[in-house]
Amino acid sequence: MNLQYHAEDQKIIVRIPINLRRWGGKKVLVGPQGQDLRSLDLEVRKDEKLLKALGRAYRWHKMIAIGQYQSVSELAEAENINKSYLQRMMRLMLLSPRIVDAILNGQQPEGFALTDIEKAFSPIWSEQEKQFGFAQSNH
Repeated sequence: MNLQYHAEDQKIIVRIPINLRRWGGKKVLVGPQGQDLRSLDLEVRKDEKLLKALGRAYRWHKMIAIGQYQSVSELAEAENINKSYLQRMMRLMLLSPRIVDAILNGQQPEGFALTDIEKAFSPIWSEQEKQFGFAQSNH
């Protein structure tokens, strides 16, 4: 922090070096040495867009699985959404349980967002975790 005091005009200038980054559509503060200040508040780390997309994917999957709709096309028409979008979101069903759990708990890697999942990814869970930056754990 840099403080300056100018006696002639009685002005105090405070400079605090911070960075702003986008996380789940929100701007968040990152400390001067790159500290992840979001870890101080778990709720801020929860990516609302990812959570909503996961919920929709599971709901849509269930609607087709129980026979409420016979196809993705029929479901997209009933939900009044683009079929391509529905298909991209339903790919969330292919994510490893470890990735889903991390998203639900707000513990996804920094920078991981819905746009990453909309791109092609491997159906093999260990490869997904590596591709999306989820560090391997020993348990």
